[in-house]
Amino acid sequence: MSLVVVALLSFARGYAAQEPCRIERAVAPDYGGVMLGMKLEELRRMFPGSDELQKGPGAETAASKPFVASLGMLELGVRKEEFKGVEELVLTFIGGTLQRIDVRFHQPVQWSAINEFSEHASKRLAVPSDAWGAPSSDAAKQSRVLDCRGFSVVVRMDKGGPSTLSIVDTGAVKADSPSPAPAPTRAKRRPHRKGKG
Repeated sequence: MSLVVVALLSFARGYAAQEPCRIERAVAPDYGGVMLGMKLEELRRMFPGSDELQKGPGAETAASKPFVASLGMLELGVRKEEFKGVEELVLTFIGGTLQRIDVRFHQPVQWSAINEFSEHASKRLAVPSDAWGAPSSDAAKQSRVLDCRGFSVVVRMDKGGPSTLSIVDTGAVKADSPSPAPAPTRAKRRPHRKGKG
């Protein structure tokens, strides 16, 4: 094989790796049946054991400010097969509509590097594995972003902390604020009672 052919094949592989994600927001992936655009009432029916969802704002006040609900192992137990390995699900609503899904996994983390985590996310969500942005890392975390049309998927591994997969409605984030707010930390969650999970 000539050097020219090898160079062309390498270029083609490199070009394919830069291929953007063309999935539209209307068909953004779900995680365990939870998807962007769902209404608060739909999630209440899906997770009837969640006090946070049940006590969330009514339709008349839902549009006034973002609402965040955190579901732990007890609440996720009603759909345990879909949320295997998940420690916490954080849902952010704007105007009563789900705009951000943060899936936090049990520790220790299952992945040794962020590339493994993004590969897992591609398989789990059926999104292209060759459209992820370059990995980013510092002393505290590693992350990687997949930007699609109207939504993004973000994988993040915190040093000494959880690994998180996020699905974010980028159109809603831009309309609401210049940059997405980080999801609340687990420290704000109420403790679970023993013996029920």
